[in-house]
Amino acid sequence: MFKKIAIALFDFFSSVKLAVILLISLAIMLAIGTFYEAEYGTPDAQRVIYKSWFMSLEMILLIINLACAAVDRIPWKKHHIGFVVTHAGIITLLMGSFITQQRGIDGNLALGLNESSDHFSVSDTEFHVYQNFDGRPFALLFQKPIDLDSKPPTKNKYEFKLVDDDVLVIKDYLQKALRKLDVVPTADVKAFPAIKFNLANERVQVNEWLGLGSQAIPPFYDLGPAVVSFIRGNLPSQPQGRNQILVYQDPKDMKLYYAVFSMRTPKPTSKGLIEVGKEYATGWMNLKFKVEKFISHAVPTVDYQEGDQGATETVQALKASIGNKTSWFELENPHELKGDKSTYFVSFTRKRFDLGFQLFLKKFRMKTYGGSQLPMSYESTVAVNGKDETVISMNEPLKFNAYTIYQSSYETNERGEPIVSVFSINYDPGRTIKYTGALGIVLGIGIMFYLKPRWSRKKKGVT
Repeated sequence: MFKKIAIALFDFFSSVKLAVILLISLAIMLAIGTFYEAEYGTPDAQRVIYKSWFMSLEMILLIINLACAAVDRIPWKKHHIGFVVTHAGIITLLMGSFITQQRGIDGNLALGLNESSDHFSVSDTEFHVYQNFDGRPFALLFQKPIDLDSKPPTKNKYEFKLVDDDVLVIKDYLQKALRKLDVVPTADVKAFPAIKFNLANERVQVNEWLGLGSQAIPPFYDLGPAVVSFIRGNLPSQPQGRNQILVYQDPKDMKLYYAVFSMRTPKPTSKGLIEVGKEYATGWMNLKFKVEKFISHAVPTVDYQEGDQGATETVQALKASIGNKTSWFELENPHELKGDKSTYFVSFTRKRFDLGFQLFLKKFRMKTYGGSQLPMSYESTVAVNGKDETVISMNEPLKFNAYTIYQSSYETNERGEPIVSVFSINYDPGRTIKYTGALGIVLGIGIMFYLKPRWSRKKKGVT
């Protein structure tokens, strides 16, 4: 009975029908993955398709099918050599691909000029909570991997017991969140002053908050050809040398004043006391400026809403609470959350890996197409461990230890100048195995299509 079952299973796993089904299903999954990646990005495609359990099952079944098909030809003869070598090559290639799928790492590293790092981040996320008690320094309470994309808090329970009966609960998560910043008045005299300005013409409409002494609200807004700044103190004698609207709060009377500068002259083209809600001409591009709101003691409030699939400038954000205190946490933007007796520092961050060496950015060069800002090529000069200097370009990666480092992209400032070089970091423990498998496939096909016909002619006595 057992022998019959074993023979039936062997016949099933070695059958051509199973091979055809597996190859067709693999082609379908890869096609779906291609479109999914174009729509939702590589990290989501990796999570949903390329590193999914059914892709792993597909590769395992293909390996079993090919191995059984090769074993089914035993005893092998001379004319089977090409067939066996080809099948062994495909099996080796699939095994290397499976190792890459399970153990491979793809991440990113962003470096500014003259910056160095010995670690990189991946798309997987973690949740860190630090505790502060009685004024002592923050200490790590726990660190846990968390996958809110495939297991959202609306369908899964996330509760973490802290200290003093505090319980931290993750209530909501937005993968593509739009940040809604608002500023409200407060009775706290130590709070910062803030203004909401409007700059508009027939083509431009800008409404932004500017604040003094707040990390959430910057003191300036750079539009490229012009900048709007908010400062405390008197009008500076040396402006920036560009089109600028300067709003300043006089320390004597605490009133708001403005000054409009042109890049052609160091002296203001117009200035005066600001009347909230009144428009003032700038003198450039028919732009008009006004202060819509002025709050002398303000606090920022941030809320989030789900953005459309095509929305730009979105962030990942989760909502967490301790007792009746709730706060939103952006990815890579940690801050405090208070319990009844303890203060906690909560961080929603990407998982990090150690490179094992220091990578230092010395130079970044970019060539553009003539008459435009479109990049033609870009490259980074880096130093490894402060010694080995090399150039990483778009087609020339750096291979060091077990990692391959590619020039991926760059980030620019408001004037379009590159200030950060972005590298893709790849760790592929299955690469050598895949290369060996590919070589075996080529060798096996060569034997089947070149040597096998010659052996057949010799056997028939044909030269």
